[in-house]
This record gives sequence, structure tokens and C-alpha cells, in this order.
Amino acid sequence: MARLTTLSLPIAWESLGLPTTPVFGGVTLIDGPVGWGWEPEAPELPIAVVEPVTGTSVEGWGVDHVVVLIDSVDETVETMADIGLTPRLKMEVRGRPAVFFRAGPVIEAITSPVRQSALYGVALVTDEPLETVALRWRSMGHDVGDPGPAIQPGRRILTVRGMEAGLAVMSPDRQLADGG
Repeated sequence: MARLTTLSLPIAWESLGLPTTPVFGGVTLIDGPVGWGWEPEAPELPIAVVEPVTGTSVEGWGVDHVVVLIDSVDETVETMADIGLTPRLKMEVRGRPAVFFRAGPVIEAITSPVRQSALYGVALVTDEPLETVALRWRSMGHDVGDPGPAIQPGRRILTVRGMEAGLAVMSPDRQLADGG
């Protein structure tokens, strides 16, 4: 089965107090043009494929999900099936049809009035209290929203505004941690 290994977004990770090239739960994050890397192969979506690089592992952090904007759920399901991924869930997210795949982290593909599929951003997950993360990043000059309820029951999320790509941080999924 295909697995996401690398995510390139125009986010200066070190400006958030992280390594220049952090590795969260097996996914390496690169500050660069939008793209992604997969093993053994990437889906045939119009998203640049990047080569893997060596990064620095960061304990207590992970990639919860990657947001991809798509124009068709059915076409995306077919494309992901070509690399061995089947939908884990189909639902509406804020009134738009969406489909979710597990590729290491979750790939959340949301329909949007886009001309072609586009990698929008990433939601990280941390064991740290979100209030602590928000305060630290605000002290570094970032525009960070207050943590609030996430779509997923029992979870919380904060967003970082003013980045060139979508960035959010979530609390852990306690149901998964508890074996549920």
C-alpha cells in the first residue's frame, strides 16, 4: 500500500521553533514549493512529487492529516485506488463532499471549486497542550487562533493564519490512543 513520506509546503518550520526539516511520525516536512513524496509511488494527481530528504525526528508530534482540494470525489477515489488506497470515509466537511484515505497520515480530500487538485495544507498533532503551543508561537510573532473544538468529537484544534499554506495543530485522538 502507498504511504506518504514527504510533504513540502512554504512554511519555515524553524520559525515555529522546530528543526529546519522536521520528521513527524515518519513524514518529513520540507520548507519549499508545494509537493509531496510517496512510497512506492505517488497518486496521479497534479501535485508535484518531491524527492525524500533527511530530517530531524521530533518526539510528541505527528502529521494528523493532509488537506487536498479536489474537483471530484469519484475521480479522486479512482486515482487513489490505482496506488492501492481505498476510502476510509466519505462525508461532508463544512458543506462540501469529502473523502478520506489512510496513507500513514490521513489524506483529507475536499471538493472545492478548483481547476485542478491542489495540496492545501497540513494538520499536525501534538501531545503538548494546545494553549502552550499557541502561546509559544504567538511569542514568536505568529498569528495563532485560540484552540477550540475540532470536527472530530473530543478533539481540539488551533490554526495558524498568515502562512502561505494551511497549518493547524490538533490534540491527539484519544479514541485511537485508547484502542477505540
